[in-house]
Amino acid sequence: MGVTIGMAVSDPYEDTVQATAQPETVVPKLAKSLLTGEPALLTKEEVSSLLSSQVAGLHGGGFQVLDLQCVSVEDGTAEFYIPVSYSGLRLGVSARFTMGCDTEAETIWAELQTVHLGRLPIKAEWVLEIAKNLLPSEVKVEGKRLSVSDSFFDETVLGGAVGLKVQDLRVTPEGFQVQVQGNLERIQSHLGQYLEQFLATGD
Repeated sequence: MGVTIGMAVSDPYEDTVQATAQPETVVPKLAKSLLTGEPALLTKEEVSSLLSSQVAGLHGGGFQVLDLQCVSVEDGTAEFYIPVSYSGLRLGVSARFTMGCDTEAETIWAELQTVHLGRLPIKAEWVLEIAKNLLPSEVKVEGKRLSVSDSFFDETVLGGAVGLKVQDLRVTPEGFQVQVQGNLERIQSHLGQYLEQFLATGD
């Protein structure tokens, strides 16, 4: 019993440095992807920043999400660290997902493979039941699969201004390879506005 509790409260990612990349760094990459037709490569830090801004502070069932970071990427899989608070106790949850895109269903999906509380492996089904109470309504949970609309980047990064949709998503050792399509004129206009704001800030 004592060993189990010790493994559960032992957090291997407790000293993980918070992501410093901002979602705005993604905009030029998406614009270039539309211009060239080549996939955009998003780093795990950029994806961490995007996702953390969406889930940090979510609460339900006595749990509150404190942060979210992508800590490793391999071919086809990514591991995320999600520290949570429960009854004033900080718990470190880590989860490994396979990820992809379903163009017919118009969704981006992540399927849970393994999950740990600290260093203790726990049942995915139990975690997903808790997740249903924590996640926003835009995230669908079916079995071990979580999914969001393929317009996720358009809505979270561009404010829904461009009609950008993800056509392909692959996890590689270098990061997240994202193929997008959208209204090129609108994203060029949005990028121009972003650059104007950036230059004005630098004055």
